[in-house]
Amino acid sequence: MITKHIKLFLLLFSISTVLSGCWGSRGISDQLYIEALGVDYKDGKYIVYTESAVFSSIAKQEGGGSQPSESPVLVGKEEADSLTMAFRKLEKASQYPLYYGHIQVILLSERVINQKLEEVISHIGHDPLIRYTSWVFGTSEDLSEVLKTKSLFNQAPTYKVMFHPDIMLSRNHAVNPLNMQMLMRGGNEPYGSILIPNVIISQGKWQEDEKKPPTPQVNGGFIVSKMKSKGFLSYEDLSGLQWLTEEQKENKLEIPHEKTVVELLVKGYKITLHQPVKDGLHYTVKLNTKAFIDESVDEPSLTSLKKKIKQEIKNDVQRTYENGIKLDADLYNLTASTYRSSPELTKKYKLREDSLSEIQIEVVIVNAGSQKYKE
Repeated sequence: MITKHIKLFLLLFSISTVLSGCWGSRGISDQLYIEALGVDYKDGKYIVYTESAVFSSIAKQEGGGSQPSESPVLVGKEEADSLTMAFRKLEKASQYPLYYGHIQVILLSERVINQKLEEVISHIGHDPLIRYTSWVFGTSEDLSEVLKTKSLFNQAPTYKVMFHPDIMLSRNHAVNPLNMQMLMRGGNEPYGSILIPNVIISQGKWQEDEKKPPTPQVNGGFIVSKMKSKGFLSYEDLSGLQWLTEEQKENKLEIPHEKTVVELLVKGYKITLHQPVKDGLHYTVKLNTKAFIDESVDEPSLTSLKKKIKQEIKNDVQRTYENGIKLDADLYNLTASTYRSSPELTKKYKLREDSLSEIQIEVVIVNAGSQKYKE
């Protein structure tokens, strides 16, 4: 019996010597976890920024523990003649090994977008640790200042708009969130365009006790086609995109004359090319929405209210289309289906001011609250 126990012990011991373990693993406090990455290009040099937060502050908030008085933000900065050297220099200057597997945000300067977009995105995309689900933003502000902005209520920096644009931009916004995968796919298409949201630092919009903390805010976007920048358009110039979007939107629309506030749920849209194509490309856009009346000072008739809603949406769609044409950009990707079915047409004809020849809008008023509207 003793012999059997000895044999079993020796067998288990020999097996344990060849099994891999966690001897080479690092503790959570032994690395610097990068959550946001910024890239600038100036005077022939690449400037790399990193944003990190204290893991303990995030863990306490996620776990329901006590909240720290302030959640610090650590921003690193280094520059070099190439992106690779800039990263290497920053890693040498760090007190801890840098870990890029937690990057959620990639922030690009206006100079990078205008001059080095394809090169920078290609470099970042080849890093095996950086996920293609990381959100992408542009900015004309100082990258360090944008990264140093904090969340309200002293929450961890990961609660800023840049880390949750899919939630923050879903209402009353013409700009849609963009991640690495979408940029690399849409930015390289031979047709249409894609929008990189632009971030500015907003001051004085919110007040915490006596402080008015600066907060990041999206105010427009950079138009990109074939990985080349076409220019920048403000939120007002892009207002038509809130109606023609693949994302489900819930937007507030104020009808000026009657002072009626209408909440519109965008149900979808369809783009059709007029056939046969003779002198150029001509498209019809059909848009379906549902309207919910929030408040009203007067009581407009249902017919006149629908008419005003349609006109407001049509004005937005037409104005944004014309802004895109001025930049030689297909903001609505009108030519997408045309290119797939008849690529020779998109080579022969370009979009003109009259290419968006018809905008059809269907509005269904679902709920008018306590108001009673007359036809």
